[in-house]
Amino acid sequence: MKSKILLLMAMLIGSVYLTGCGRIAEPEQGTVMEEREQQNPEQRDVLVWEWQYGAPEDHGLNGDTLESLHATYDTTQILASVIFKDGHIVDEYYKDGYDKASLFLLHSCSKSVTSALIGIAIDKGYIESVDVPIAEYFPQILESDDNRLKQITLGHLLTNTSGFDSSDTEYWREWRNSENWVDFVLNRPLTSTPGTVFSYSTGNTHLLAAILQKATGKTAYEFGKEFLFDLIGMDSVQCNMDSQGISDGGNGFSMTVYDMVKFGLLYYHGGLWGEQQIISREWVEESTRLQFKRSSGTADYGYQWWVRTFGEEQYDTFFAQGHGGQYIFVIPELELIIAFTSNHTGSSDMYWQFVNDIVAASD
Repeated sequence: MKSKILLLMAMLIGSVYLTGCGRIAEPEQGTVMEEREQQNPEQRDVLVWEWQYGAPEDHGLNGDTLESLHATYDTTQILASVIFKDGHIVDEYYKDGYDKASLFLLHSCSKSVTSALIGIAIDKGYIESVDVPIAEYFPQILESDDNRLKQITLGHLLTNTSGFDSSDTEYWREWRNSENWVDFVLNRPLTSTPGTVFSYSTGNTHLLAAILQKATGKTAYEFGKEFLFDLIGMDSVQCNMDSQGISDGGNGFSMTVYDMVKFGLLYYHGGLWGEQQIISREWVEESTRLQFKRSSGTADYGYQWWVRTFGEEQYDTFFAQGHGGQYIFVIPELELIIAFTSNHTGSSDMYWQFVNDIVAASD
């Protein structure tokens, strides 16, 4: 599609995008940044990030529409929202008591972060591919009489098609209250052949976090700090863990709304940050394209990212979504990233309308 072509173009020119996504400034000689790089050679590619700001009208957005949206946000449980377009923050909204430094629990937006970390682990050779059977990391599976268990791969976990009877809708409380989250999922029966049925389960993502830890010797959070968060200045990131010391990769990451936008921006640029390829272009493309078409619902699925279209022009969009109304929308064709944090437990329909309104207000 046209948007995928534009996304590829963005990837190819990513090394010269200084006017297209904020500004990366080189530190002057003798600064703290330079001293830190000398102490830790692996951090030499860390670059100073400077956000760029602009008026909506200067970047193809109707300011009146945004003012109207703010008035609507006031009547909802939205806590913060940032719109980033054409390399600039063009709109911000915060409820009283919140600002750009406020930390928000991402809930299931965390899944997209874990997906990124799995991609990096594959890129760096810690994990062979998405086709690796999870039995390589959980050998107890080999003792089962159900041969379908031996067919489950990382790809099935990434697409929520593992077949485990562990959906969040039915087993969330039981799973979270269990003594061992990994064992709980692995001990659940299969209700479908791996790869055939979509069943949304944070347990699938938690297995990915456990696999990442087994493969790298680091928790997802530690691995993320070394190979993602620190490299692009996502300084606010925190993560909870289970009682076995495994990062809660499906529900436990927290960060500011600015870092949410920054994470979306990294994906917009095909995993490129300055001249450094943080995540491979191939992984970004694979994880944000349709991997499994669902039989119901308003969006389909990639690798722990949701995919659908917005606006009359049906712009391809990929997005992270979390309980309570946490969202990171990336619309490549419009050079548009929208982040929401909320405390909303109702339908997602209002967010679809908000994004459609913002798309309609874009030139």
